[in-house]
Amino acid sequence: MKTQTLYREQASEWTGYAGQPVVQPDLVLFFGGTTEAAVDDHFHSLKVRYPDAIVAGCSTAGNIIGDEVRADEDAVAVLVELASSQVRSRLISCPEDPYSAGRQLVEDLLTDELQAIFLLSDGHDVNGSQLVAGMMSVLPAGVVLTGGLAGDGGRFERTAVACDGPAQAGQIAAIGFYGSAFQAYYGSFGGWAPFGPVRYITRARDNVLYELDGQPALRLYKQYLGAAAEELPGSALRFPLNISQPDGEGLGTVRTILSIDEETQSLTFAGDMPEGYRAQLMSASFEAIIEGAGQAAQRATDGIPVGTEPPQLAILISCVGRRIVLGHRTEDELEAVLEAMPEAIPTLGFYSNGEVAPQGLKTDCRLHNQTMTITCFSESS
Repeated sequence: MKTQTLYREQASEWTGYAGQPVVQPDLVLFFGGTTEAAVDDHFHSLKVRYPDAIVAGCSTAGNIIGDEVRADEDAVAVLVELASSQVRSRLISCPEDPYSAGRQLVEDLLTDELQAIFLLSDGHDVNGSQLVAGMMSVLPAGVVLTGGLAGDGGRFERTAVACDGPAQAGQIAAIGFYGSAFQAYYGSFGGWAPFGPVRYITRARDNVLYELDGQPALRLYKQYLGAAAEELPGSALRFPLNISQPDGEGLGTVRTILSIDEETQSLTFAGDMPEGYRAQLMSASFEAIIEGAGQAAQRATDGIPVGTEPPQLAILISCVGRRIVLGHRTEDELEAVLEAMPEAIPTLGFYSNGEVAPQGLKTDCRLHNQTMTITCFSESS
């Protein structure tokens, strides 16, 4: 595998990043822009340059290249040239049933040679939890699923995905990688710590939480936030919820609040809130979030067999909530990632409305919030 990373400042020309070789890409992935029009412009500018490649990307809440966080309206891209592996893509638009859409995406890509799927989904109109659950229901054991939900600069209003066609809201793109020479390694970690009592979700519907322990969810949430409750919904990014199975077994999943409803006293999250699940508030210091990014990188590289050549590409997907909380220290989490990874691996990525990665086993993939998720791609020679 050969790769080359590029960046683009708004509507300017694409520029090569730091003396990398020119490649003839089979795949072009790009991340950038906070509007449908901006993503569409980035897509067309790349498709004209690389008409024979699959070109896919999404809107974001910030873009990552190397150790830099680029401006929201800038874009980053990676050209991927495969030696003996293959790549295919599928796109679904505006699914009414995200679970079935997820199943269909996998079934369309599935062959005996499938090694990994990289997912880019609308981050506002698509229920990411149901999408991932549908994909996992038919994905064979051993096939890695990672990816993320598009962002829109932290507005949580409208996002866009493009894949060999115009950028639109509601779209989901899946990229399949094939061949025994291709491998994907992953790591995901948050750095958030729970506090306060464990409560139970007693009334919810999909990603809308109405009651905890029989009490109105918003009222209870405000009690714990204190003065920060006056800054809702923005302050909610600093206080996500950790949800886990009713018996407390297994690893928990972090959920970010997208909006609040004073009339119904409800909270809308970026992923499902199953009734009966345990829920507990979380918070984190700058240092804990930055250290969590380094642990995600360590988990990704721990899976690489000793003695094999390092991966040729690392894609970083971090939650928009982490960027907002870290503020001027955002680039510190990128430094923590790079310090934990082998040198000279090209890296790029974006800040998302949700992250997709296994929590441990490949068969335990789910939608995360407030995490740093890393996917390392490798093709053996």
